[in-house]
Amino acid sequence: MKSRQQAIAQEEWKAREALNSEVQRLKSELNWTRAQLSRHTQENMLYKDEIRRAETQNEETKRRLEEKANELKGAQAFLKHANMLSGADVISLVDRLNSEVYQGAASMADAFEFEGTSRRIDDAEWKRAMGAASKTIGGELMQALIAQRRMDKDDYDPILVQYALQTCLTFCCFKICISWAPEEENSQFLRGVYSEIQKKEDQVVAGRWRALTRAHIRETRNPEAETKQMIRELCAVLIVAGCSDKELSTEFEKDLLEITTLAIRVQAAIGESITSMDLEPYILPPGIPFDAARMEEEGGSQLQGKKTVGCTGLGLTQLVNGDRTILVRAKVLLDSAL
Repeated sequence: MKSRQQAIAQEEWKAREALNSEVQRLKSELNWTRAQLSRHTQENMLYKDEIRRAETQNEETKRRLEEKANELKGAQAFLKHANMLSGADVISLVDRLNSEVYQGAASMADAFEFEGTSRRIDDAEWKRAMGAASKTIGGELMQALIAQRRMDKDDYDPILVQYALQTCLTFCCFKICISWAPEEENSQFLRGVYSEIQKKEDQVVAGRWRALTRAHIRETRNPEAETKQMIRELCAVLIVAGCSDKELSTEFEKDLLEITTLAIRVQAAIGESITSMDLEPYILPPGIPFDAARMEEEGGSQLQGKKTVGCTGLGLTQLVNGDRTILVRAKVLLDSAL
């Protein structure tokens, strides 16, 4: 009996030992599994971090590519060679402007009443008119108007007043056409910057800079205000000529606004629409010998040896790589016409 109990106890001990061994084995496996799970969890976190970094780098790369694409698009637009207008288009615009100036001056000269010395003005107004007229029409033409002012109505010649008004309008249109901005100080500054760019850059770069700059400034122009300034200049000429200027701001303001608007169109065409070359309007000063290469006499006789007294129509030149070509000759009034 005792031996049987011992045998049972021995079997139970063996079973416990086996069970303990199995428990220990299972614990070891559990610890190993836990270690593997921890390692895999850490690896998974590392992979996720790498994926996040890759996604971030991908977004940054995508953003940079979009920036470069936009920069390239902007560069392509900036360096685009195509002109929006041809030289022939601009020549047509200048010819039309000269025609409008001629017709406007002729209409005004016929409409204004000659008052001569009967028109009473104070010394201050006379000095202002003389100063303004000398800048727009020149001294010799102004003196011819003053001489005619002393004549009787029967001797009055409206053609001289027409020439003076035409010269004044041409001067005003020239100032508009060459301007970069409504304010003369800003125009001079931008013109100087462009001149420096021309010295250091290719024509395509300089031309696009000019076009973009002028296009953004164009919104600041005020045709009505520039027409008012034109009227003031014309009034000064009429005062010197001894003519009434009462109708200038009423009957002719609309016509003068059309001339101003057309001059601004010329200014935009040469400044914004042509980039492969420079087109420059020009006028000629009084007192220089007649030169058929640059000038066309008002009336068409083209007398050599005579001198200019006024410029009655805009000229146009083309400048490419330092080479200048006359596209439209400036119309001039010669001293033989006085």
